[in-house]
Order: sequence, then structure tokens, then C-alpha cells
Amino acid sequence: MRKIYAIPILVITSILVLAIALMSVNTSVPNTEISDGIDYKGSVCVYKNNELVECNHNVLYNSGANMTRTALGVGSTAAILNITLCNATAGCGTPIAASSEAYTEYGACGLAGATGTYTQLGQTGNWTVSKTFTSSCDNLLVNVTRLGNNSNYFAGNSFTLVTLANLDQLTINWTLSIT
Repeated sequence: MRKIYAIPILVITSILVLAIALMSVNTSVPNTEISDGIDYKGSVCVYKNNELVECNHNVLYNSGANMTRTALGVGSTAAILNITLCNATAGCGTPIAASSEAYTEYGACGLAGATGTYTQLGQTGNWTVSKTFTSSCDNLLVNVTRLGNNSNYFAGNSFTLVTLANLDQLTINWTLSIT
């Protein structure tokens, strides 16, 4: 009689151990890209007579990703084509979401903020904004860049400290993706 109960208990225990083992295994694929890109989140809530029926996540269509790309990067009224560089000698903090880190923008020596070149990439929702700066002074230290317009910043990035001499060139290439 004990053998009859032992087999189901052994099977159930084995299944539980296997399930726990599978849940603890990290099955994520390592990200080989430099950035995760821009993540899109959205939801739609439906109300009937001011009472909530339900809220669900929505689906970003490929055309919507391309609309976002176009709205942010094309034409004379484009929202985010300006690239700036931070003067590391005066202080550059690590970028944070609130954009409240120390950031002393270069305004001279060939490193003043400027409109970058917009390139639409072939993939859905992907584009680049790039600018090559040419230093007109010696011993300029740079380690942070921002992308935005002339009054608001869209994103920031810190990189290994670069020392520029007169006529050195520094190319900043922002690659962005709406996923």
C-alpha cells in the first residue's frame, strides 16, 4: 500500500523540483546592441457611463514607430536634432532621467552645440543623428553629450574622457530606435 502512495508523491515532487529549476534558469538572450533603444509603453482604458470597463496595453504599429521617428527627426521643425558637448573641465555628471546632472555645455572652440545630420535607417522606427565637431583649441576635455532641441534635452550619454587638440575631430552619432 505504501508503494502505491510513494510513486505519485515521487512524481509530484520531481515535477515541482523541475519547475523550480526551470524558473531559476536565466533564459534571457544577451543584448549585443550598444543600446536598448527607446521603449514604448501605452495603454487604452475603456469607460462606459464613467465606469471603467477595462484597461489593456496597446500595440505600437510599425507605421507608428516610423511616425515617431519622422516627428522627432525630419524637417526644419524637427524636435531633436541638436547635439551638444559637455566641458569636462567645468563638470559633467553622469546622465540621469531628470537631466539634473552637472552639465556645462561648450559654447566655443568649435564644440558649440549644433544641428546634427538626420539619417533614416531602413529598419522600422530607426534613425541616426550625427555631427562632427572640429576643435579650434587645445586641451579640451569631453565626456558627455546630449541630444535635444535648443531648449529641451531628449537624451544624454557619457563616454570615456576624450582630450581634443586644435583641429582634432570628434564625431557624435546617436542611433535611436522605437521598439
